Amino acid sequence: MNLENWLTLTGIISSGVIGYFIKYFLDKKAQFSSHNAQIKRETYQDYVDFVLNFLKNIQEQETAVTEEQKKMLIDNMRKFHNHAVLYASPKVINAYSDMLQNSYHPATNDNSAHTMVLMTNIFKEMRKDIGLSNRGLKSGAIRLMRPLINDYDTAVKPNEIMLLTNAHNALNNKASKK
Repeated sequence: MNLENWLTLTGIISSGVIGYFIKYFLDKKAQFSSHNAQIKRETYQDYVDFVLNFLKNIQEQETAVTEEQKKMLIDNMRKFHNHAVLYASPKVINAYSDMLQNSYHPATNDNSAHTMVLMTNIFKEMRKDIGLSNRGLKSGAIRLMRPLINDYDTAVKPNEIMLLTNAHNALNNKASKK
């Protein structure tokens, strides 16, 4: 074999080895992304299930929120936060922290509609993070809460744009004060 054949043979073998390692690392990355996406979906599903069940229970009971319910709420919020730190997108984490910051200052809250918009924003960002579209939901996806509100069409729907605008303005004002 002459030098030209050795160079050709070496080039072919090294290309094959390099290709193998590239494929190996890409497969590992895809496997990690798939596992991460599965954990993310489960975490988001647990959060949504908890929040919607909590709201349903609050609507059905005739008394104020009990201490036990408050403790359960805080425990579930902490649990979600622990998972969100590792798996959620920055937009989900920001939407979640906006909603919590709003809840920490109840005396300065505009009303429960503002909290609803912030909660809906978390759901919207979760959907986006797992690859779902929010395009047909309109009004910043406030309509995700429609099944939970008996008088949505008369009380909320006419004010969707105003609610969304007010919530975004409030968030922007808080961000600019920092």
